[in-house]
Amino acid sequence: MPHENERDDFWDIDKLVPKKKSTLSPFAEQIVLAEHKIDGDTATTTGENKITQKFDVANETASFSYTPSALGLIKRVTVTRLIDKYDFYSAFRSAAEIYYDFKSDKCDFVQYYSYMPQYSQLTPSQKSYYFYWRDCVRHGEYIKSDYSYIYLFAYEILNLPEKIIPTEALKLLCAVWRAYRGALPRIDSYFAVWVQDFCLLNNLECPRDLVGDFIFDIIGSVEFREFYLSDADVFNDSCIDALCAYLSDYDWRRGRYCGGDRKSEYEQYMREAMKRIFFRLKEDGIIDGDFDTATTRRNAFPSALCTQAIKCRFEIEYVPLSRNAQIREIVTESIRYVENKIRALYGVKSRLAIRCLDEKYKITVDSYFDAMIARERAKAVKASAPEYERLYDAPTEALSFEGADMIERSSWSTTVRLVPEDEIEFASPEVADMQDSMTEGGSIPSSDAAILYRILNGDTNIDDSDAERINELFYDILGDVVLERVDEGYMIIDDYREEVEKCLPK
Repeated sequence: MPHENERDDFWDIDKLVPKKKSTLSPFAEQIVLAEHKIDGDTATTTGENKITQKFDVANETASFSYTPSALGLIKRVTVTRLIDKYDFYSAFRSAAEIYYDFKSDKCDFVQYYSYMPQYSQLTPSQKSYYFYWRDCVRHGEYIKSDYSYIYLFAYEILNLPEKIIPTEALKLLCAVWRAYRGALPRIDSYFAVWVQDFCLLNNLECPRDLVGDFIFDIIGSVEFREFYLSDADVFNDSCIDALCAYLSDYDWRRGRYCGGDRKSEYEQYMREAMKRIFFRLKEDGIIDGDFDTATTRRNAFPSALCTQAIKCRFEIEYVPLSRNAQIREIVTESIRYVENKIRALYGVKSRLAIRCLDEKYKITVDSYFDAMIARERAKAVKASAPEYERLYDAPTEALSFEGADMIERSSWSTTVRLVPEDEIEFASPEVADMQDSMTEGGSIPSSDAAILYRILNGDTNIDDSDAERINELFYDILGDVVLERVDEGYMIIDDYREEVEKCLPK
């Protein structure tokens, strides 16, 4: 009967595997890390220049720690390198080094799908398209792609740190991410974590300038959200989006009035108003107070193909801002209050309930919206006013000497018609000329004079064009028309009959 130990030996995989030299992937022996100096078994970031750390392959782990240069929510990061007995993806890394500079001629798109994309899975046509697509991407041209091509490209960047410096690698990752996230939205959940871990591994700041415009959409894809808020004291648009998404229990972007043609305008109103709230929280010492720190531990690059070059674990000491109940309540209620103000600006009567928001935060929001709401209400009142009331509005035309002269001439012509001649004490030369022309039979064209004589003699059968021309002529002289429409044609207005007779040649 077999001994108990012998039965256990049956399951000893090491005894079943042929004996060979104990070797580890050569990449684990010499790895370029972010700048640090060796202090025993640990390395602490201090300088600007990168140096190479050699791990003792006999150890299972090796670590280094750093404090981020940009003071924020992340206080300290410790990176522990994991040295496995077997490097299952060493063949991928070897192939990636060989294929790194490969290119292909332009070719048609070929579909490709794999849970864990690798070169060995590619057919010749898929491989040709991948190298062609990759070359386009490296030059900023983002042609049609499948999810698996994008993931394979990301695996190359992550697993070949010696081929491209971290800052350039980060730009490539973010460029591919933003270029394809619209057509292939599932990459958000992966790239949000991979970009975060790549930065933590290489002591790089959050690439807010590269991903800030969609940070609101992706912050929910990561468990450790403080990374995307690490510079929360810089209140730009992307930071405001992140803070609103992270510190609020209410998602204002799903509101019924945030969308359509007003979407960008609505978002800007929300950002500007909430920026004032966050500044107020900062001034009051609420958002950047002396908080207790917490520690989280996690493996880097989940769901990614990881070779020994990048396999590691993080231990992160950070400020868990979202756990502060006071901040969450203020931010949530403030966002709801801001949305009510935007609805008021748009003339929407329905409002969100505000349970408890300190008056000082309401005043902060009101100071931004009150003037705009007043202007919009004034426009609405004016638009609903009767047409005749608009005649009392101040003229919008610019003032000019020519316009003033025309007004003066018109007023004097009215004076000449309404005031007896002997009562006019002052008159300009132009008015005198006008009086002379009216008393002495002014320069009325003979054709018009003939028509006027016909009308005075009772003939009203006058063409519309003739009547219009005569009215325009007398409008310049008297400031009014002299012919009015009757059923039979046109006749001279009784009040102007004497003036017309004076203007006709004798």
